[in-house]
Formats: sequence, C-alpha cells, structure tokens
Amino acid sequence: MARDVAPPRTDALMRSFFASPDLRALMTRVSRVFPLVVFGAVALYEMFAFAFLRHISDTLNLILDLVVFGILGPIVIWFTLRWITAQVEEYDRARAEKAAAEAERQRAIEAAREQERLLAAVSANSADAIITLDNAGIIKAWNRGAEMIFDYKPEQVVGKHFEILLLPEQIARGEIEWLNQQIRERGFVRNYQTTRVAKDGRRVIVDLTRTALQNEHGEFVGYSAIMRDITKRVETERELQKLNLDLETMVAERTYQLASATEELRRRNRELEEANVKLTELDHLKSDFVSMVSHELRAPLTNINGSLELLLENDGAFRDKSSREMLQIVREQSARLTRLVQGILNVSRIEAGQLVLQPQAFDALALIERVINAWEARGAMNPLDHPRAVNLPSVWADRDRTEEILFNLIDNAIKYSPDGAPIHLDARASGEFVIVSVSDRGIGIPEEQVAKIFEKFHRVDRRDSMEKYGHGLGLFICRRLIEAQGGQIWVESVLGEGSTFRFTLPLAGRVEAEAPARSTVGGRR
Repeated sequence: MARDVAPPRTDALMRSFFASPDLRALMTRVSRVFPLVVFGAVALYEMFAFAFLRHISDTLNLILDLVVFGILGPIVIWFTLRWITAQVEEYDRARAEKAAAEAERQRAIEAAREQERLLAAVSANSADAIITLDNAGIIKAWNRGAEMIFDYKPEQVVGKHFEILLLPEQIARGEIEWLNQQIRERGFVRNYQTTRVAKDGRRVIVDLTRTALQNEHGEFVGYSAIMRDITKRVETERELQKLNLDLETMVAERTYQLASATEELRRRNRELEEANVKLTELDHLKSDFVSMVSHELRAPLTNINGSLELLLENDGAFRDKSSREMLQIVREQSARLTRLVQGILNVSRIEAGQLVLQPQAFDALALIERVINAWEARGAMNPLDHPRAVNLPSVWADRDRTEEILFNLIDNAIKYSPDGAPIHLDARASGEFVIVSVSDRGIGIPEEQVAKIFEKFHRVDRRDSMEKYGHGLGLFICRRLIEAQGGQIWVESVLGEGSTFRFTLPLAGRVEAEAPARSTVGGRR
C-alpha cells in the first residue's frame, strides 16, 4: 500500500514563495543581483591572482582555486540559501499569525452578530414593551410586548410620534419635555411610573425606563423605551392601602368603643365595690343581729327547757295523761327551737371566723359508740349498727365538734329513713386519715342535687318540709367544721335506695406535732 509522504521543506518554501508577491519580488532581486555578485567576486579574484599569484607554481595555484571555488564559494552559497530560508520562514510565521488574528477577529465578529441576533430576539419577543424612537420622538421599532400591552400593530404606530400613547393632560403639563430634559442631563430615566393609553382608550400604568442611544461617534441618534405593565400591581397596592385605611378606621372605632366600654366597666366596678361595701356592712349588721337575737333567745329557751324538764320529772304535777302529752310536745318543740338557735349561732360564728376549735388526739370508735348510746337512750325509732372496726388509730380533731357532726349526720339519716330501717355507722383507716361513714336506707338524693347538698339552707325535697323538720343548716355546718379540721365530706347516694355520708379526719401524730393547740373556722365565704 502506498504511504503518503509529507512534502519536503523545499516544496513548502516554494509554495510560500509563489504565494507571496513581496517574497517573490525579493527573490527576483536576489536572482538578478546574486550572479553579478558572483561574477564580480570571481573577476576580482582573477585580477588578484594575475597581479600577485602568477609567479607561484601551478600546484599551489590549483590549491588556491580549489579553496576559493571549492570551499568559499559553496559556503557563500550556503549562507545565502540560509538567509533566503529564514526570510521565507519569518514571512510564513507572520502570515500564520496574521491568519490567526484574522480568524479571531472573524470569531469575535460572529459572536457579536450572534449577540445582536439574541438581543434582537429578546427585544422582539419580550413581554415588556420595547420601542425605539429617533431624536424627534418618532417610533422606529415596535416589539411584540408593546403590541400585547397597547394593542397596536407595528404598522399602525411605526413612523408616528410616541405622543400617540400619552394622555392629553400629560402632553399639556409637559411630560415629553421633562423626559427629554432628564435624558439630556443624565442619559436615562429609570423606574418612572406613569400612565399610557392603549388603542381602545384603556389606561395602562407602566414602569418606564428610557435610555439615550449613541452611534460610534458618540452622537445621539434616538432613544430606547422599555415599559412594564404594572396596572394590576398598582391597583392591588391601592386596594391594600384602602383596606389598611379601612382597617385603621375600624381599629380606631373599636379602640374608642373599648375605651368607652372600659370606662363603663370601671364605673360599674366602682358601683359594685360601693355596693359590696354596703353589703358587707349589711352582712355585719345581719350577723350581729342574728347573734344578738340568738343569744337573746338562748337564755329564755334554756329556762323554758329546764322548767319543762322539772315539770315532766314531777309525776304529781300533771296526772292527766293528755296534759303530760301536751307538755311533752312543748318540750320537743322547745328543744327543736333550741337546736335551731344553736345552728344559727354556729353559722354566724363560722362565717365571722369566730368559731374556735380545740383539736386533740382521741379514739374515734369510742366517740362513735358514745353518740350511738346517746341516740339509743333517746329512744330512736331506727336501730343503729355499731362499727365493726377494731384497733383504729387515734384522730386529731375537736372532740365536741366531731360529736356534733355525728349527731347531725345521724339525725339527718333518721329523718329521711323509714321507721325501723337500720342506720349503719362504720370507721376505717385510709392512709393518713380515718374515714367515718353514716349510711341510711332512705329516699336518696337526686344526682343533680348532690353538688348542692352541703350548701346553706338547701333541702332535697321541699314537699316534706312540714313532715320532716329541718332548716338546711346541719350539712353546711358539718362541711365547714370538717374542712376546718383538715378533712373532707362527701355523699354517695342512689335515688330510692339510700345515701352514705362519709367524712375524713386526720390521724394523730405528725398532724398533732404540726397543728396549733387552738384554731378557728375560716371567715366568710
């Protein structure tokens, strides 16, 4: 297979030679001058030899000729050819550099043209209006964005003055002159918000940027104007401003109303405080009056009860059976009135914070047995079941007040139990407390009234108020006395089956060490 062989260097030099007119002219001059120079050099040598070397031998003459024409001649020719080769290479290098520079210039020109085409495409297809004006304000270019915003086709506006887009009042107040002045002073106008008119008369709010255009000599040749439609944004901002103004107005009105309401509330608070002071004074007067009346009733009731006891103990005083029965009724009603007066006194003392407690350690079972025995001695119609607990720890409480609590709970159980139904009493230790319970098989308590049963003057069933004596103070006094001693009271009831009242008392020991020797039941609630 034939192999391609690179052309020799001489061929390249020849191509360069024939390709360059300058180099070809140089070689032409060399080809003309070089033979003359060679001829001159030979002639000089021959003249020199004839004048000075004719007497030498032929052998020496031959040697000199060989030196001059065989050595010096080729050397001169070699240097001449080297010089010619260097000139050709220098020209070739310069020509390559020139070609590279030309290629780079062509690439730069092509890139600039591509950039121009890209900018033209962007300008033509931009959603913003981009128009070009000459120095007189005549429209020279109209892009797609301008057509979309103002509805004018290019052929409808190109060649016309741009005032076709302005309102008459804008022309009258000199907006065109103002724009021209700004551009002359600064070279541009940026972010200028103004209004333009579309083909259909619609007003368009635009953000205008206008720039002066110069040619390569620095002369002004026109203007470019870029307009962005900001109508919706401006309208939205105006709506927001209006909403903010309305909101501020509403806030101001609401603030005024709140200030008025606050002032009215303060006025009513002052009135309530004044009324509360008056009510407190009336409450004090009521308490003082109740206490006074109770004390005044207590002394004669004590005398009446004592006299009735003496009369009933004297068998000879009233032998008539009916008279003794009537006397017995009087004694029971007097005792009833005495208990009412005592209850009212206890309530008054509790609310005034004057009921003094004297806590001590005692056996709760022994106290319960004592209360049961007292009720049995009075001939209670309902049997009382004794507690089954044994070795119950001592409690820390006021013995007398605890006995009063038990009396009230047993009286309440008997009052609302059928005759002969047993009343069960029990006690057990639980944690740091002893729980005492009194259970009956009475009418029970409706669920909606359980939370009110310990309130003052509350009774479950008003229909039996004539049959079942009571003023609604017993359970209220029990709750306040138990809470004052660090315990709690509650009721578990099933309507029609009965109720169980339970209360707790703290164990003696740690409580005994921490508690004061005397305490008072808390003040008014």
